[in-house]
Amino acid sequence: MLCVTGSRHRGSLDCEPVKPCLQPVPERPEGRQVSLRLHRSRTLSEAEAAPLSLSRKTLVILPVIIGVLVLLLAVSGRDAPTRSRPGEIATVVRVVTTAPQSFTPRITGFGTVTPSRTLDLIARVSGQVTHINEDLKRGAFVSAGDVLASLSPEDFELEVAEATSDIAAADVNLEELSVALRAQQKSLEIARTALDLENRELNRLKTLLERMVISDQQVENQQAAVLQQETAVQNLENEIALNPVKQKALEQARRRNELRLETARLNRSRTVIRAPFDARVARVGIEIGKFVAAGTSIGELDGIDAASIDVQLNPVSISEFAGLLYRGRADAEDGLQNVGGKLEKLSARVRIESGSTWPAKVKRISDTVDPDTRSLGLIVNVDNPYDDVRPGTRAPLVKGMFVKVELTGPEVSERTILPRSAVVNDKIMIVSGDNRLVLANAVVAYRHEDIVVLEAPLPAGTRVIVSDVSPAIEGMLLKPVEDDVATRNLALATGNTSAVGSSSR
Repeated sequence: MLCVTGSRHRGSLDCEPVKPCLQPVPERPEGRQVSLRLHRSRTLSEAEAAPLSLSRKTLVILPVIIGVLVLLLAVSGRDAPTRSRPGEIATVVRVVTTAPQSFTPRITGFGTVTPSRTLDLIARVSGQVTHINEDLKRGAFVSAGDVLASLSPEDFELEVAEATSDIAAADVNLEELSVALRAQQKSLEIARTALDLENRELNRLKTLLERMVISDQQVENQQAAVLQQETAVQNLENEIALNPVKQKALEQARRRNELRLETARLNRSRTVIRAPFDARVARVGIEIGKFVAAGTSIGELDGIDAASIDVQLNPVSISEFAGLLYRGRADAEDGLQNVGGKLEKLSARVRIESGSTWPAKVKRISDTVDPDTRSLGLIVNVDNPYDDVRPGTRAPLVKGMFVKVELTGPEVSERTILPRSAVVNDKIMIVSGDNRLVLANAVVAYRHEDIVVLEAPLPAGTRVIVSDVSPAIEGMLLKPVEDDVATRNLALATGNTSAVGSSSR
């Protein structure tokens, strides 16, 4: 039996020769012939494979030897490379060149528009509604003096008539007293004359009594007559003396009736309800035929001559704003008091979302702090908020609008102004004369939007870095590039239009 093991492939043309495995078999003439043929084929294969494997190895090794020789020739005769120190690379930074300048400090706050005055229309008398102005509707405008509503005046007209009648009766009583006084004065004259006659008669009788012509009884009777006449005179004098008191009582009664008449007329006039000033109707609470009791609210009017805004301001901003204007950094409350004491130095401008603006006046400081935001309030007024209204272009300043208010103080001079990005952790980065990075402390006196104002001004010509430098290593080499955009923004923030024009060119 014949066992044949084939060759294994190794990734090349080299092959292991086939190894025949011969096992003893019974000798047969034809089997021996096969064995001889197999031995002859193995010998031929080894003889052919040996030259082919040698030629392939030569092709691989020869290029390697040639490359090594070329490399040796290239480096032979040259000096060994020297180790050199790498050069310093400058970091490009954006800078602004500072110079002390003047600017106008500003502070921004927000608030809601309210009318400067609001009137709650209260019925001062009771009555039934008989008339309502057709313009007494929510949102409508009314002028000062316009009749808004009328109540029934019948009750008060009756009171007027009654008081008028009582005054006339008082006049009659006073006239009667005057006539009685004249009559009493005349009677007093007569009584005094009669008394004089009685006294004469008494003296005559006394003379006759001394002559013993008459009796004592006649003299006594005459004395009684004199006393009676004196009593009559005294009574008249008493009545005349009481006349001024009676007159005052009647005059007081007449005055009470006059007051009643005046009150009745006043109440009658109060049945007609008029607008006390130019206003816009905010609420209506009456109807035709409805009975209105005294003290009942019948509507509400909002004045249109001025609008008021309670501007809410950040306490820190208030402190910086006041400290910049009045020198010295104060607490928020103290700063607000400083501002409040010199409100005439401040101006304000109100802006709505559509872009319309109104000039405003700072009036006073609010009495409370907002419980939610802890912000402080400043009251500003806008005169004639409904003037110059253009539909679709300029809206009126209506109650409830949320507006932005910018407060402006007097101009401050000799200050260094930088972009807010230039100050990081109370430090600024400066480019020195030899273009090296220098870190310097910076105390910010005032912040507004994208700018800051330093407490101590920097020397003119100082180059301050406004771009991000990472890592920021003091002393590192820099390549400063002037930031025209930042310079222009600073000029716009300070109102320096000439600087804006030069930077744009």
